[in-house]
Parts: sequence; structure tokens; C-alpha cells
Amino acid sequence: MIARRSLPFLLAATPVLAQGQGDYRWRVMRNGTAIGTHNISFTERGGERITVSENLVTPRVMGVIVYRYEHRLTEVSRAGRFASLRSSLNRNGTITEVDAQAGPSGVTLRGPEGALSLPARAVPLAWWEPQRFGGSVPLFGTTTGKPLDLRWTREPLPTGVRWRTAGEIEAVLEFDASGRWTAYQVKGDDGSTVIYAAA
Repeated sequence: MIARRSLPFLLAATPVLAQGQGDYRWRVMRNGTAIGTHNISFTERGGERITVSENLVTPRVMGVIVYRYEHRLTEVSRAGRFASLRSSLNRNGTITEVDAQAGPSGVTLRGPEGALSLPARAVPLAWWEPQRFGGSVPLFGTTTGKPLDLRWTREPLPTGVRWRTAGEIEAVLEFDASGRWTAYQVKGDDGSTVIYAAA
């Protein structure tokens, strides 16, 4: 989730895929060791698209959990437009909740620092949604409930595209020609690199 934020936030920030593509199942790897999972599922229901993301990170030392990070969110979109988000983060027993609702005049957001009014085009940062990258729309964090200040770089690949982001979050992501998310890595506060591997 990088040098200016805690590692778990970067992992979560998570975290809509193009219609017709399947769910994601990732193992979260650090220094060659699995420290958690990140699963994303998509469901169509009555004209709505529901995205559910569950990110569970529990690194261990000698078999003992030394950190617990549990982030769950549900995002709803209608006709391809962001409609709402509910997010709950348990970081070592401290609960943080974010609720966002899109309306005619903008996005109303309630998070740990109170209520905010964001532009109507604002959407949550979701790593599986490359159409939101590049600064084309205002982004907010799903665990902080705050607008994000990110710088994006897009690099064509022979079979897809690579995105890099800097600023509050420093990450590298890759997508294939169909737009499917295929790779992710991010730098943690301690300088180690966290990598997603397909589960």
C-alpha cells in the first residue's frame, strides 16, 4: 500500500473490472513469503454491479501473527458509474469505516476525519480499475476517506500496459490487452517490496 503510508494501507487501497471478466484471487507476498490474501469478486444484480474486496494481511514470526490488517469493502456502480462504497478496516483492533454516496451535486463521503463533499466525478481508488488511472478523475482512499494526490505514468507493453504511480502511493501495476489485472507490486515503509501472486 509505500514510503509515506503504512504497508497495510497501500495493500488495501485499494483495490471496477471490465464487464465479463472474472474475479481475482491474489496471494500477498513479502520477501518471498506469503503474508496474506486479497480477493475481489464481481456480481451483477438488477442493473447494478457489486464489487466486493477482501484484503487480509497477517504476517507471522515463528508462527505468531505480529500484525493484523483486515480490510473489506463493497462498491456499487450503476450504468458504469460509481454509486456507493462502504469500507471497514480493522488494523490491529482499531476500526476505521468509510462510507461514500454519489449524488447529483457530488459525492458525499464520511470517514475517520468527518464528512467531506467531493466532485461528482470522484471515485474510489481501485487497483483493478485502470480506467480510473492517469488523473482523469478525482480519486479518494478507501481506508482514509480522503482525496488522493497521485502522479501516474503509463508504459505500453507488447501484450498490455504498465502503470506506475508516485506521490502518496508508489506502486507498479500491469494489465493485459483485454484490461485484466496481471501484476502488482508496492514499496513498504521499511523498504521491502510487496508483490501480488495469482492464487
